[in-house]
Amino acid sequence: MIARHMGWLEIFQNIPTISEERMSYFALFVIGLLTSVHCIAMCGGLNLAQSISSGNIKPLRRGILYNLGRLSSYTLIGGILGFIGEKAAITLQVRGVIGLIAGGFMLLMGINMLGGISLPVRLFPKLSGNLSDKIQSVGKHSSFAVGLANGLMPCGPLQSMQVYAIASGSMLAGALSMFSFCLGTIPLVFSFGLAAGMLKTHWRQRMLQVGSILLVIMGIFMIQNNLVLTGFTVSSKSTNTDEAVVSTIDGDVQYVTTTLHANGYDDIQVTAGIPVVWTIEVDEKNLNGCNNEIVLSAFNQQVKLTAGEVVIEFTPTEEGTYTYSCWMGMLKNTITVVES
Repeated sequence: MIARHMGWLEIFQNIPTISEERMSYFALFVIGLLTSVHCIAMCGGLNLAQSISSGNIKPLRRGILYNLGRLSSYTLIGGILGFIGEKAAITLQVRGVIGLIAGGFMLLMGINMLGGISLPVRLFPKLSGNLSDKIQSVGKHSSFAVGLANGLMPCGPLQSMQVYAIASGSMLAGALSMFSFCLGTIPLVFSFGLAAGMLKTHWRQRMLQVGSILLVIMGIFMIQNNLVLTGFTVSSKSTNTDEAVVSTIDGDVQYVTTTLHANGYDDIQVTAGIPVVWTIEVDEKNLNGCNNEIVLSAFNQQVKLTAGEVVIEFTPTEEGTYTYSCWMGMLKNTITVVES
C-alpha cells in the first residue's frame, strides 16, 4: 500500500522475470536475489513466525532450518515439474486450488498464533509412547517443515519459476533452475529473520503478533486472489461506471479500447447481448511479469499480452459486474455488463 501510494510499485514490477526459454543458472540466482524483496513482502509473516517463535531452538538454527526447507522444496518441485513438463501442464485452475489450500492454512496458522483458536489436534486419537515421541521429535524441526510448505505458495516470481521449470522439459534442469533461484532469495530472507530473532523478549513478542497479523492478512488476500483464478466471480447489478471505459456500438458489434498500465488494467463497460471486440494497447515498457497475462473466468478467456495491440472477443449475455484479473489473481478489475 505504501509503495503504491508513493509511486514505487513500478520499480518492483520492473525487476526481471523469467521469460526467456533458457537462462544461465547464475542469471536465475541474480533474479532470485533481486526478487527476495518480494519474498519478504509475501512471506514475511511466515519468516517472522519461524525466527522468533518461543521454544528451545535458537533463532539462528530456526532460520537455517526454514531456509533449508525452502531450498529443498523449491528443488524438489522444480525437478517434478521439469519431469512432467513435456506431458502435462499446471492450469490456472489447479494453481488456484493450491493457492486456496495454502491461503486457508496460512489464515488458520495466523489466527492460532494470535490465540484465537486451537488447531484441531484433538480430532486425532492420543498416541502411545514411541510413536508420540517420534512425532514430537519431528515437531522440533517444524521450521524445516514450514520451509518445505513454502514451495507451494502462489507468489508471482515463484510461479514464474515453476512455469520455467515446466518449460525446461528436464528433471535435472528444472531442479537446478529452482535451486539457483531459491539460493538467490536466501541472503535477504535469512538476514531479515535472524535480525528479528535477536530482538529482546518484549519486542520478539510484539513482532510475533505483527507476524501473526500479517499471516492472517496474507491468508485472506491469497484466498480472495485464488478464488478469481478458480472461476469464482461475484456478479451484481452494480452500474457504477464513473471510471470505466465505455464501449461504442457499431452495427451488430461493440468496440472498446483500453491501455495496459504497469500496475494493472482498466475497468470497462459493455452492453449485454452484443459481441465485444476489446482492443488492449500494450506499450512494451508497461509490460511486466505481473500483468502480462489476463484471465476472464466469467467468459472462459485466458489471454497472453504482447507489445502492440491485443484483441479479445467475447459476448456477454447477463447483466452484472464481473471480475477479471492477472494470471496470479492479484491485479483485479471489472467488466460491467449493462442492459441493452
